[in-house]
Amino acid sequence: MAVNNPHPACNFQVEAGFSRIGFARVQLPALEREIIRYREGTDREETVRLVPGLLHVGECVLERGVVPPDNEFFQWLGAMGSGKPERRDVTVRLLDAAHAPVMVWKLRNAFPCGLEWSLLDARNSEVVIESLRLAVEGVEVETV
Repeated sequence: MAVNNPHPACNFQVEAGFSRIGFARVQLPALEREIIRYREGTDREETVRLVPGLLHVGECVLERGVVPPDNEFFQWLGAMGSGKPERRDVTVRLLDAAHAPVMVWKLRNAFPCGLEWSLLDARNSEVVIESLRLAVEGVEVETV
């Protein structure tokens, strides 16, 4: 009998048009369908009809350790302040133990909308983490 174990979340790859950037954590965007509640006065049912509304796509968060200046990464971020952000398609692949893709998330028309750094603390020996928030217009999910 075959056992279908869930895939661990520790092996993944992010493609966003950068030549050499890796990320330590990825928070994929949440998808939420708006629900429209509708009822006409002449309806015989005493319940409200539920009509599917717009699909809302949450933000994607990419986290990595701060590394020496990376011009490709910061050029993309620099466009955030100009009011004309550069949109990119971002692909996140979940990898199995042999690093073959098993699931793929395609994030459409993503652009930087926020950047934060972790706390600097002289009492800890932790890596400084930068968190890049991306606004995302759409998500396609594929299993491989």
